[in-house]
Amino acid sequence: MDSDKIEHTFVIVAYKESKYLEACIQSVINQTVKGNVLIATSTPNGFIQALAAKYGIEISVNNNGGSIGKDWNFAYSCANTKYVVLAHQDDIYLPRYAELFLKSATKNSSTRPLMIFNKSIVYKDEKELSVSYKNILRWLLVFPFHFKRCIVSNAIKKSILLFSNSISCPGIMYVKDNLGNFSFDEQSGYILDWKAWYDMSQMQGSFIYQPEALHIHREHEDSATSTTQVSNLQQEEFELLSAIWGNKFIAKIITRLLLAAK
Repeated sequence: MDSDKIEHTFVIVAYKESKYLEACIQSVINQTVKGNVLIATSTPNGFIQALAAKYGIEISVNNNGGSIGKDWNFAYSCANTKYVVLAHQDDIYLPRYAELFLKSATKNSSTRPLMIFNKSIVYKDEKELSVSYKNILRWLLVFPFHFKRCIVSNAIKKSILLFSNSISCPGIMYVKDNLGNFSFDEQSGYILDWKAWYDMSQMQGSFIYQPEALHIHREHEDSATSTTQVSNLQQEEFELLSAIWGNKFIAKIITRLLLAAK
């Protein structure tokens, strides 16, 4: 494929030395529709450099890291294509991920798509979780998308984010051309993705749901999901829910329900 026809970029956000990084690299370079592949890191090291050299991938180093938001914003800025995926180093993108996501975006281009998302296949400690509370909750919350794959209404887009983060961040393809000055909150440590989707839901444009699971998300003892400090997460969830609902009592109830579900 000619470089001028490439419309999407996978930016792999690499951190320290992940034993899953090579599998992630292989999954994004083996897509049925080829795109650009980059590595962005704030922790450059010989391990990452060796893998980048092995697969001929350019590394961009963020010298101003220090938070997840800073790392994600830097990675997002590294891509100059219309579509961008911030690929998590522990995850796998199935071969038709880019193909089907791009097809959905093209089909609904008149709606000015902002993101394309899908449900994830969750692996924990190398085993697929046949039942994942997160996926069940997310499936319920994105209920409107089971009837209509592309939704423009701001009210409906916001409705799927009123109670929890219903969208898995590693599986998203961003439509950079339509997102303007979009960025993640660099002060949030845990719910910056949920906050970003809520902010995005108020923008003009559509959310597109790809019903086929095309992304494998790994959870393990060293992953960000597993090392989350529950008390800090609860506080951030409470603050965001308070802002969304404009009512601290409702926010407290939902926060407690989310904790109980975990």
